[in-house]
Amino acid sequence: MKKRKLGKTGLHVSVVGFGGIPIQKLPMKEARMLVEEALDAGINFFDTAQGYGDSEIKIGEGIKRRREQCILATKSPCRTAEEAVSHVKKAFHRTKTDYIDLYQIHQISKLHELEKVLAPEGALKGLIQLKKEGKIRHIGITGHNPDLLRKALEQSQELETVQFPFNIIEDGKDERTLLETAKKMGVGVIIMKPLAGGIIPEPELSLRWILQQKVDTVIPGMILLSEVKANAIVGAKPDPLFPQELSHLKDAVKPLGKNFCRRCMYCMPCPEGIPIYLIQE
Repeated sequence: MKKRKLGKTGLHVSVVGFGGIPIQKLPMKEARMLVEEALDAGINFFDTAQGYGDSEIKIGEGIKRRREQCILATKSPCRTAEEAVSHVKKAFHRTKTDYIDLYQIHQISKLHELEKVLAPEGALKGLIQLKKEGKIRHIGITGHNPDLLRKALEQSQELETVQFPFNIIEDGKDERTLLETAKKMGVGVIIMKPLAGGIIPEPELSLRWILQQKVDTVIPGMILLSEVKANAIVGAKPDPLFPQELSHLKDAVKPLGKNFCRRCMYCMPCPEGIPIYLIQE
């Protein structure tokens, strides 16, 4: 598995990481085995979150025997310093570990949220203190609004990574500007939704395309051993696309357009019990 330096964190991460949303659907034994298989395949970057059901618990169980071999990243929608400290403590309990390599401020989508995080008693202050204490090693930020994330990086040198959706469909001016800003500032770039929530029909080509776009790691969600093996093959040899492969990928995603469900499930739970993300137009 190829590795790249995750910006100014100095961490060397596998170019294909493990996205932790789908694993919540697996029984504990199967989840643990899947994480262990990912480690065996050379994947060392594991992304999870407080909001991903029991994902933190299952990933923690999977890495506990080989903690020093992996880089654990988790996150929460902490907005105040008090919340940041509380949420990190919960992450320790759920992952059964005494330090977190990367803790990210999750899902910053509105300007008022960013202002609250960066305020004197905001979440960033709490995370900086936890970093000084050695409880977390690095601090990052995530979201689906690339322009707002760019502003966040420009306003705080303490943010060491940025995580956002990017793929051959979601490739616009704001995404490109964020990529350039992050690289210029030495901020590590983590790409979520590399398969647009699983709807891009050519996963190998999509991952290879992304890995040529000034990113450090991509984190497709995995729930099957076959997915781990296929993604690890890409990570071992992330070759640029041949012209005919790029043309094929573009043709494959044309029917999807720009407006589609990303399967992020941030619309859930619906108060009426409707599975919104399964509804097709």
